[in-house]
Amino acid sequence: MVAFLILFLHVLISPFKTRARLEAEIVLLRHQLNVLRRRVPSKPKLAVADRLLFVWLHRLFPSLLNAITIVRPETVIRWHRTGFRLYWRWKSRSSGRSAKGSH
Repeated sequence: MVAFLILFLHVLISPFKTRARLEAEIVLLRHQLNVLRRRVPSKPKLAVADRLLFVWLHRLFPSLLNAITIVRPETVIRWHRTGFRLYWRWKSRSSGRSAKGSH
């Protein structure tokens, strides 16, 4: 949860950074991901909050799928579709009529 709050703080601060600084930061972060991927070849263990963040960012900016490096873009789309199905299953179940109707 703390990591998510730190990320949120960085998002709030980023509009005040120069474009060149943001691009340099992106290059640096991508390089770090590549280094980590070489050291840890197995699948990463993602928390639910991580998955929700990926899905939320994909929903806001679908073109970001090209920037994903630790999971496959198809995986993010699958998570999004699964969440959509779960939401509508919950929505249709909770708004249904009760079985105890008076005759």
